[in-house]
Amino acid sequence: MMYEFKVNQFAEEFGVHRNTIRNWINSGILIAKEGPGRKYLMKFEDYRLLCEKFGREPSLHPENNAASQTITTVPRSDRPPLVVSGEKSRLAEDPSWADACLTCGTCAGLCPISGVDGLDPRKIVRMAVLGLDEQLVASDWPWKCTMCGKCEEACPVGIEFVALIRKIRGARKRAEVPGPIHRGVTMCLERGNNLGIPKDDFVFLCEDLGEELNAGDCPGFKTPIDVHGARVLVTVNSKIPYGEPDKLKWWWKIFFHAGESWTIPSENWDGVNWGLFSGDDEAMKTVVGRIVDNMRRLNCKVLLLPECGHAYFATRLGLNKWYPEALKEFRIVTIFDLLLEYIESGRIRLDTTKHRMPITYHDSCNYGRKSLKAFGQAYSDEARKIIRACTDNYRDMNPYGSGYCCGAGGGTWAMPFAEERVFYGRIKARQISESGAKMVIVPCHNCRDQIFKSLNREYDLNIEVKYIWELVADSLMEDRT
Repeated sequence: MMYEFKVNQFAEEFGVHRNTIRNWINSGILIAKEGPGRKYLMKFEDYRLLCEKFGREPSLHPENNAASQTITTVPRSDRPPLVVSGEKSRLAEDPSWADACLTCGTCAGLCPISGVDGLDPRKIVRMAVLGLDEQLVASDWPWKCTMCGKCEEACPVGIEFVALIRKIRGARKRAEVPGPIHRGVTMCLERGNNLGIPKDDFVFLCEDLGEELNAGDCPGFKTPIDVHGARVLVTVNSKIPYGEPDKLKWWWKIFFHAGESWTIPSENWDGVNWGLFSGDDEAMKTVVGRIVDNMRRLNCKVLLLPECGHAYFATRLGLNKWYPEALKEFRIVTIFDLLLEYIESGRIRLDTTKHRMPITYHDSCNYGRKSLKAFGQAYSDEARKIIRACTDNYRDMNPYGSGYCCGAGGGTWAMPFAEERVFYGRIKARQISESGAKMVIVPCHNCRDQIFKSLNREYDLNIEVKYIWELVADSLMEDRT
């Protein structure tokens, strides 16, 4: 049986703004389709379950086209009432949130994981301002959240959801941090990279890969390790030399064709900074400080962090917060800045005929709305300009630009919540499918792994996924400029 409703009626019934209902429909949280007379249709069972979720009785009107006998009584909860101690919260960044939050539901309507295990951004804010710190710290909600900032971007009163989630994460005992996040932080502090790769092994691997490039597409290539005075210092995502070392060659091939002066440090070369995810400011500061030390030691002028998913964001955030003087000594660039520099100056030439299939682009949360909020600049059009230099068959997802997280941000790719992560990504999977693209370009490793290894299989997308620098490397014309 179908249930018929109008948006205004539904908003009044559930105590939210009508735009929240529209957001629920557009995001797929509320499964409804347009009907006659500016009404929507949904299955009555879905309506009953929604009522149950919100703790209310289904409401019937003659125009709803539902029979009263279809209603079953919502079971009463035997859960004891929540006791509020009155203690001041250590987690709430701003006590005024209690008055500022309208509980309008805009955040919950946009959050792809809202409702899973009772998670609701409004509930988290309320618990924080009521001093329910222990319950929040013990909960898995903060670790299932990807800290994508979609809720924060839409909040009409500017509540800092991401800062709150990170503070809750940081309050948990380090031994109880789920997954390998804290172990990776500890390993990085002790050995200079998340996976503990010894210096000699790393240097040997890089030199060996350089010899392969020299014997192949890049005659005369030699891996530049600890080159003093090189223009660009390049960090590395530790999982690449550990498990997929050939992927390092894409950037190296681009540098070779561009005639770039660049280097990799032999120590503390990891761009990954999981202190951002675990809420560990001291660890985050230490990792950023080591990068600053390498820049000064090797006297480099440009810092490039290609790109686990958060390396640029975490490092620039740390530079702004703890090492602002270093930003007067060198320039930190995004992968987009450097690739556009090469393309627009003619330092590399690209062939648009090598990729004829329909291609789309997935916007990273860290490069998009989070960079806009933190640094005043989002990177969206820049990526599309690079892709269009490589193909004549590009199309955007809908919505364009500041879209939905893939589901693997905030460290969730490494967390033990795979089912939630895949469910989170359903909206991104739908966007990809509706675009008609056969190849998705991504700007980071975690987005690539989530879309290619999880969403592609779970939602039968049948797509290829490439990093944006991989696309550029594969599109290079053979003649070196």
